[in-house]
Amino acid sequence: MSNNDPKKIDMKKLTLFCSLLFSSLIFSQVGIGTTTPNGALEVTSTTQGIVPPRVALTASNIAAPVVNPQGGVLLAGTFVWNTATSGVSPDNVVPGLYYWNGTRWVAFAGSPGGLDWSLQGNSGTLAGTNFLGTIDTQNLHFHTNNLERMRILSGGTLGINSAGSATSQVTVVGAGTNDAVAGNANDNIANAFWGRNAHATGTAVIGATNGLGGIFPTKGAGVAGSATNGVGTYGSTGNGAPDNAAHNGNYAGGFTLDTDNNTSTNNNSAFANLAGKDEQVISPLGAPSRRILYGGYFVGGTAAGGQSYSYVGLKYNYNNDATATGGTNYKIVGNGTVSTLIPDDNNEPRVMFCPEAPEVLFEDYGIGQLTNGTTYIELDKIVAKSLKIDDKHPLKVFIQLEGECNGVYVTEKSERGFKVKELNNGSSNVSFSWHIIGNRADSIDANGKVTSYYQDLRLPYGPKPLSEPELTTKKKDR
Repeated sequence: MSNNDPKKIDMKKLTLFCSLLFSSLIFSQVGIGTTTPNGALEVTSTTQGIVPPRVALTASNIAAPVVNPQGGVLLAGTFVWNTATSGVSPDNVVPGLYYWNGTRWVAFAGSPGGLDWSLQGNSGTLAGTNFLGTIDTQNLHFHTNNLERMRILSGGTLGINSAGSATSQVTVVGAGTNDAVAGNANDNIANAFWGRNAHATGTAVIGATNGLGGIFPTKGAGVAGSATNGVGTYGSTGNGAPDNAAHNGNYAGGFTLDTDNNTSTNNNSAFANLAGKDEQVISPLGAPSRRILYGGYFVGGTAAGGQSYSYVGLKYNYNNDATATGGTNYKIVGNGTVSTLIPDDNNEPRVMFCPEAPEVLFEDYGIGQLTNGTTYIELDKIVAKSLKIDDKHPLKVFIQLEGECNGVYVTEKSERGFKVKELNNGSSNVSFSWHIIGNRADSIDANGKVTSYYQDLRLPYGPKPLSEPELTTKKKDR
């Protein structure tokens, strides 16, 4: 009989089966590759593994095609190697080891769809049932390079580079020179950061430095910034080149008092822009337009009811160059009146109005006295340096006598001063008060360039109101 004789092969199988059966009956244990099994079944090999039954499962919640050979339900603990990719999430299956838990197939740990999270991703998870985390009161820690980087506290708060806090939902601590949080967006609707506080008097974003805990108004705020020194809140825009028309309309900060919290209706009752640039066309003059640089622009009132507007720190109608030479510098200019307040007998404020002129004028006052009918009044050198005095811009002098004489006249007016003489060759020694008015001289830098025109201005065209800022809103559900 040859080695390939089927009868010989069957006899070998029968002999092996009987040996295993005899051993299991005597010892109630089976050893394959060992005569001293350490359990009900032990397989020992240094070169071979165990190949489980290979089946094509159809879904994790269907036992078939695997069956119990004794009939009845499939016994929990039955395991197979699934060869199929089948089913619909969350009951889909993929190739890998599965065991039957009594109601469904569960992938072995580390296999796709298993109880452990796979390093190559997971599928078939069920929201609300499958999760990464703890089921007791222990915190969840995350490490890299064997160092803790993040912790989720059992109470639900989160700490990044921090042990977390029970008073902050998310606590982020910057490491070294790293920013604590850096946001980035590239969309005209999506924002890098968006803070909201649904409470009527809450604050959405609080920024504090120098160890402050954060200062905010009791009425609430969108953003509240504070510092013990330095700057509480800072805004900047890099697109403000004086000679770049594409930068018109840019400003570093803006504030609006809206009438109805509806951004689609442009009906603000007050607004302010800080550190901005713009351009305006004066209709009677046509091109070129008037260029504007301002530190602040403030408006009070509605467009329908009339608005008071003013520019503060204004550089107006300057030359179209990178250094904004020429033009005229204004401390404050607007359509309202210049005024101050003084208290009355009841300590209530009363308004005092300032005189205003169609030219840019400086004035000074003083006391003089004739000596034998004549005297010379020298102007204050500092004042005189800022006046333009010539034939086109004469000095205006007003004398108020304080005693009897033949009357006086003024002569020899110059940037140094003026002479006062008594009429009819009088020789009085009377005292008098004097008042001078002169045109302010142009401002000139060390290189002789005019940095601001003053001396020839008379009722110049001024800046018109700027357009109200156009607003939009981000939907609450975003």
